[in-house]
This record gives sequence, structure tokens and C-alpha cells, in this order.
Amino acid sequence: MKKSNKVKVIILFMITMLLTLTSCKGEVEETIIDDKEVKEVSVVVPNGVPATAISKLIKENIQVDNKHIINYSIENTADTLATAVMKGEPDIAIVPSNLAAQAYNKGLGYKLVGTTGFGALYLISTEGEINFNDIKGKEIYNIANGLTPDIVFKALLKQNGILNDVTLSYVGGATELAPAILSGKAKYAVVPEPALTTILSKKPNISIVASLNDLWKEQFNSEKGFPQASIIVKEEIIANDKDFLEKFITKVDESVKWVNDNNKEAAQYSVENGSQVETSITEKSIKNSNISFSKAKDNKEDYIDYFKVLESENSKSIGEKVPDEKFFYEG
Repeated sequence: MKKSNKVKVIILFMITMLLTLTSCKGEVEETIIDDKEVKEVSVVVPNGVPATAISKLIKENIQVDNKHIINYSIENTADTLATAVMKGEPDIAIVPSNLAAQAYNKGLGYKLVGTTGFGALYLISTEGEINFNDIKGKEIYNIANGLTPDIVFKALLKQNGILNDVTLSYVGGATELAPAILSGKAKYAVVPEPALTTILSKKPNISIVASLNDLWKEQFNSEKGFPQASIIVKEEIIANDKDFLEKFITKVDESVKWVNDNNKEAAQYSVENGSQVETSITEKSIKNSNISFSKAKDNKEDYIDYFKVLESENSKSIGEKVPDEKFFYEG
């Protein structure tokens, strides 16, 4: 081969190698950039009605875009959920509304985005049908002394002027409450869903005296009642990933509507997601669980009024004070 031809071959080879390396380098950089753009977002919910509300999202592992990976998880106890939130671990969580206020007041960087459920507490009687005011002189069983079910019930008793006319007794949780009712020990009790449906399946002659949420609407002039389950989101997501958040909120709203329209499928999803309540019970309980989505900005007054009641009854339950306006996500 002539010398000039050899030079041309060498030059062509070097150009080819340079282009190949440049192309590979570009691909590597693009991958690295993409990896940096993908953010993991943790969504934590408590087992029970809140988990049922977004059961479709959890079961189908629904993602909202290609820039975020949502990791769904369910906490089986209220204590482990509260511990996680108070450590600021979840990016997004569904929590009891008073815990949402606590997290904000402690400066943990969360804001309220919306509600997935209103009051699902019921006053029941094993002694036949009675009116709410007929419980004067009765012993009423409840759960969570000093927490939401207790505070809500006491507030309603006070509104009706009968707080001092009843005896309040407490058990540790719904799993202790059901046996007390079924054995006849507790003749009157405040019961949450889905425990109510479980009890009614075993003792159908029990009477529902009142929905505490319906009473709350009447007594406190509230449109939807007291917000029981709240979605909180880290402020950095609101600041840096608003488009993602808006898409996620839309998916939550869609899931809530799907649950209310597809009780049986939602119940199956809940069990497959880890619920310890059997499918038939969950299916029947959904209609009484008040699963409903509402944006924080559209439900602000109900929240403020609810927090004012909690503050007057037990200020520690909300972190000592009613959260200010900055607590509410306005998106």
C-alpha cells in the first residue's frame, strides 16, 4: 500500500474511533442525567379505610410520570405511622388530621393537600333504637382516650349539654371494642368502620343510634363533617415538583371515585394489599366509611373549625395550636 493511502486509512480510523467514543460518551452522560432526574417518592398510608381509599393506586402500583418512582407502603399501626411522620420520613402520607396539624406545628416541613375521608364513627346500641339524647345515664364505650374518637364524641355531648350525664369507658382499640359489644359487656359504644360492619355481621340486631359525622354537620354547621384522614406532602415536593403533585392528586381523586363505584373490587384490592379485614366486610363497610376526596383549599373552613374543637378539648392533639393559613396547599 502506498504511504499516502496508509495515512488516509489511519486518519479515517482515528476519525471513526473518535466519533464512536463521542457517541458512547454522549449516551453515558444522557443515562446519568436521566438517573439524576428520576426521583423516588415515598407514599405511606395506615391500614384500614385510608388504605382502602387509594387501594387502586397501591395494588396497580400506579405511577404518574417517568420522572418519579412512587413507592407505596402501608403501616399496620397508628403508632408506627406517627413515628415515621414525626421523623419526617414519608414524602407523602395519609394521616389522622390531628397528626397532620402536629407535624406542621412541629416544623417538619409538611403541608395539607387534601382529605380522603370524613368521619366514619358511629354510636351504636344493643338495647334497641334510641335517640342521641336518650343516652343520658348510660355507660358509653369508646377507644383512644384523649384522641380523635374521644374528642369528637365529647364535643358532641357538650354541644347537646349531656357531657356530664354519661359515663365514658375506654378500651385499647377496635379489636377490644368488638368483643366487649358482642359479649354484652358494652351496651352502648362509639365504633369506627370497618369494625362496625364486622360487629353487625355477627350481631345484626344492633342499632345505629347516629353517625357522628352527620351529628357534627348539624351541630357545627359543617358542610361535609369532620375531616378524619388527611394527605400531607413535603414542602420541597410542592416547591420543586408541583406538576408531579398535581398529577398525583388527580390519581388520588380518581381512586377514591373508583372505590365508591366498585366496592367489591376495592375490597379485594385492600385484602391483596395486606388488609386483615375479610373482603365481604370491607365491601359492605365502604358505604359507611365516608371515603371522599376534597382539596384542602376547598375544605379549609371545616378544617379550621375542627381544629378549634380539638384545641379546646386537647391542644396537644394538634401540636398546641390551630395551624395558620400556610398549612393549606393552595394548588
